[in-house]
Amino acid sequence: MNTASPSSSQASTTAKNIESILKLEKEDEGRLASIDRVSHAVGWFAGTIYFVILQCVIVGLWVAWNSQVAGNGTPFDPYPFPLLSILMSLEAVLLTSFVLIRQNAMDRRSERRNHLDLQINLLAEKEATSILKALSEISEHLNVAGGDDIEREELARDTPVETIARELRSRETN
Repeated sequence: MNTASPSSSQASTTAKNIESILKLEKEDEGRLASIDRVSHAVGWFAGTIYFVILQCVIVGLWVAWNSQVAGNGTPFDPYPFPLLSILMSLEAVLLTSFVLIRQNAMDRRSERRNHLDLQINLLAEKEATSILKALSEISEHLNVAGGDDIEREELARDTPVETIARELRSRETN
């Protein structure tokens, strides 16, 4: 006898599904080369407030160190700070590349998730069609009048996924 309530059963199934997804994502990250992990970490850090604060502190210290006000000697990068400008430009190019690398990886992950969603939706469609067919057969066998519902009959037929996809594609191009 099953003493678990449906809600705890659903929670258990949901927890298992979440664990499976997290495990798959961790496996994907484990397959990354170390250079990719580093570039992802840099891309992630560049998008945080800590990076902005660090950037402001470094530029502020650079300017203070090379200003005539704070200088006790010859500044190595005098105003208008051409070396700082070059370094900031180089940093901008590199950070843009790191962010794009991270974005591409996120796009690939999203694409895989979308593909998984499509597969699950197709399975659910097939299951729903099968259930509707079985219910129709049961109602016929028991002589239960369900009415002539054209929509129900249409839903009980197999869905031609390829035809729908082609029609969608043709409508997108028009």
